[in-house]
Amino acid sequence: METSKLMTPLFYEGNFNREGRRIRAVLEREIADGTTVYRLWRGTGKPDESYPRAENDKYLLHVEINGYLLPLGITEYRLIIRSGTNAANEKLYGGKEGREQYFDNLRKSGGDDAVRAALKEEDKVIAQYGSDPARQMEYICARLEERVHTYLESKENGGQSFPDFHGALVLNDLARCQELSTVYKAKRQAERATRWAQAEAEEKAYCAERNQEAEQAVAAAIQVIRNGGILKNETVSFYRGRYSASSYSIVNYLMRQYHVDVPLRTQGWINEMLSTATIQDGRCTYIQFFRSKRGRGSQKFFECMNALIRAVTAQPPEQAA
Repeated sequence: METSKLMTPLFYEGNFNREGRRIRAVLEREIADGTTVYRLWRGTGKPDESYPRAENDKYLLHVEINGYLLPLGITEYRLIIRSGTNAANEKLYGGKEGREQYFDNLRKSGGDDAVRAALKEEDKVIAQYGSDPARQMEYICARLEERVHTYLESKENGGQSFPDFHGALVLNDLARCQELSTVYKAKRQAERATRWAQAEAEEKAYCAERNQEAEQAVAAAIQVIRNGGILKNETVSFYRGRYSASSYSIVNYLMRQYHVDVPLRTQGWINEMLSTATIQDGRCTYIQFFRSKRGRGSQKFFECMNALIRAVTAQPPEQAA
C-alpha cells in the first residue's frame, strides 16, 4: 500500500490556496541536475486522467517548492515525452525540420508500415532521453523560468498584466502576488464591464434599426390599405435581441394589431399561401396566392381582410398602428 502525506497545494479547487488547505499526496521520486533537487508528488485516489495511455499516465505531477505543491499539469508519461523529444529529434534526424523531411521521404519510399516501425523506434529513444532526471529538471526549470518572467512583468507594472502564482512561488513572493492579483482582477472586471456596456449598446442599436425597418414596412402597408393599391404580404421581424426576434406575415400582424378575429386555419393560409392583396374602393378585390395540389383560395380571407380595411380606415391616421 502506497504511503501518502498531507501536503499543501498551491491551488485548491481552482483558486490560490489562501487558507493553506492540505491534500493527501504520494512522493513519486526526487530529480536533480547536480545543483538543484526537486521532489515530485502526485495525488491519491481516483486518477486524474480518464483514459491513460500507460500506468504512469494516470496522475498529474506536482513539484514541491517553498512548502507548496506546484502543479505541472502533466503526468509522468507526458513529462518523459516532453523532456526527451527534442534530444531524440537531434539524435535521430538532426532536429525537428530533419524529422519532418525524414518522414516525408519514408512515406514515399516505405509506406505506412515503415512509418509505424520508425515511430516505434523513435518512442524508445524518447523514453531513453526523457527518463533522464537531468533532462526532466531542464524541462521543468525552463517552464518555471517562463512563469517567473510572467510574474516579474506583472510585479513591474503593478498588476496590469497577469500575476503568475507559479512564478511568485518560485521567488517565494506569494504575499505580493496576492496584492497584484487583486489589482489585476479589478482591472479585468472593469474591462468586462466596459465590453458588456459596449455590446449592450450595439445590440440596442441593432434592434432599433431592425425594428424601425419593420415599423416602416407596417406603416407603408397601412397606407396601402387606406389609399388602395397592392399590399404585399411580406414578413416583418421585431427584435428583442440580436438573436431573438418574432417574425410575422405583415397581413397577420395587422390583423392582430387591429383585433380582427381570424380563424387559425385562415392565419395559416395567410402565412403560407398569400402573396398579395389588391385593395380598391375600401375593399379587397383581388388576391394572388401560391397554389398547391388540390389547393384553392380562402373565401374566409376576403371577409377578414375587409374587416381589417374597415378597422384601419375607421381609425384617424395619427392613431394608426
